[in-house]
Amino acid sequence: MDYDFKTKLAAEREKVEDLFEYEGCKVGRGTYGHVYKAKRKDGKDEKEYALKQIEGTGISMSACREVALLRELKHPNVIALQKVFLSHSDRKVWLLFDYAEHDLWHIIKFHRASKGNKKPTQLPRGMVKSLLYQILDGIHYLHANWVLAERSELCVLLFCLLTRLKHYSFL
Repeated sequence: MDYDFKTKLAAEREKVEDLFEYEGCKVGRGTYGHVYKAKRKDGKDEKEYALKQIEGTGISMSACREVALLRELKHPNVIALQKVFLSHSDRKVWLLFDYAEHDLWHIIKFHRASKGNKKPTQLPRGMVKSLLYQILDGIHYLHANWVLAERSELCVLLFCLLTRLKHYSFL
């Protein structure tokens, strides 16, 4: 490949570290890497994002298939993959998702733990009904599109601030 062309291409490529602030904001870990809470540096929006760095150098075939699949899925209850960043200098792969504030498992644990308190807090029936509907609607969409969750018991259900669920199994 022509050196000048390669240099020009590298200069034009968007770099995740130039666009997003994420240092010290680690929020979790998935099968293939670490997840960070990120915000745009340019301030174009105040939206928060989940930025996943895939461990190692490069990307496995199974992760590649999952990324291709995530790019195709469009549903209100399925977390949206916004962008994929490829860093050719250090061969890192970054995935940018919408950020969901709460993990459903931690919400359930919180309410279970509160049963031991004098004043247990329970989820209102309407909220339980809404959550269950959103979970089932997301799963129905995935199954209708032949995305069969091979590890559905391990799928992480993220609970957004507006009580909108996104069904997402961390890569």
